[in-house]
Amino acid sequence: MDRRDFLKVGGLLTAALAVQVSLRNNARSAPVEASAQGKVYQGASGGRILVSADAGQTWKLHTAFGSDFRIVGLSTDHGERLRAALGYRGNAFALTLAPDGERWLTT
Repeated sequence: MDRRDFLKVGGLLTAALAVQVSLRNNARSAPVEASAQGKVYQGASGGRILVSADAGQTWKLHTAFGSDFRIVGLSTDHGERLRAALGYRGNAFALTLAPDGERWLTT
């Protein structure tokens, strides 16, 4: 392989790595979000879950689990109950929002 070929291959590998890093950063910045009972819930930094009653125009704090927690995912089940997947110091667990819309229950 001569110098020119080496530079071509090196450039391709650098470009592929840059695209991969960019995609990974975009995936991290995408909000974790779910809709349940006419409201939109969004995971935020610091272990917070925000809620919007107007389709995301305004947000208010619903729950603050603490900065040691990470909101990994939000989803709804068949009964349209909100489920939250949380990470805590390398461990993961799930909670379900109670019918009153305020308390979290273990699943």
